[in-house]
Amino acid sequence: MKESVAPDYVTPVTGWRFWKIRKSPKDGNLWLKSVIRNDLWPPKEKFEAQRVSKGVSQTGVPPETHSKCGIYAYKTSRNALENLDRCCYRGSFLGKVNLWGVIQKHELGYRAQYAYPVSINMGICCMCKQIVQLSSEPFAIGWAAYHFSESFSVSGFLCEVCNEKYYSANIETSYKELVQLTSRYGITIE
Repeated sequence: MKESVAPDYVTPVTGWRFWKIRKSPKDGNLWLKSVIRNDLWPPKEKFEAQRVSKGVSQTGVPPETHSKCGIYAYKTSRNALENLDRCCYRGSFLGKVNLWGVIQKHELGYRAQYAYPVSINMGICCMCKQIVQLSSEPFAIGWAAYHFSESFSVSGFLCEVCNEKYYSANIETSYKELVQLTSRYGITIE
């Protein structure tokens, strides 16, 4: 029987986190993917913290005070952007995420039991690390074969200058793909 733990908050806490976008070549579906782990976030379903112990995976695990378990998010976009190089966030997207259930607070952010994305706000160029406001600046999404699996491609976010200089990916197509992703998840581009 699963132990029940009372949530810390009645309403969600909003944090900021980075994602990559993955594309399935079989059906063209786009997925939000954790940057550090290989987890895909399910569309229109809560994402649950996981713990793997002795080969057994548990989901919905409440993060404990001194554990590493939980869904990580920064408190502010500034905290997130100040830590760009800490976890190789180049080529990723930064957005808001709602966190709920048991939440551990830390100096720069949170670890939560449950989460769901709210919006995608910025992209970080994989070449020059320029931060691009997705709602008002041109950008491109480049696609590369994902090295863990042939069933997905992974995104590489590009600012307009680096795209023109190195890749020439279609900016209109890139925006349409981002709209397709946000529609699939029921979230916004801000």
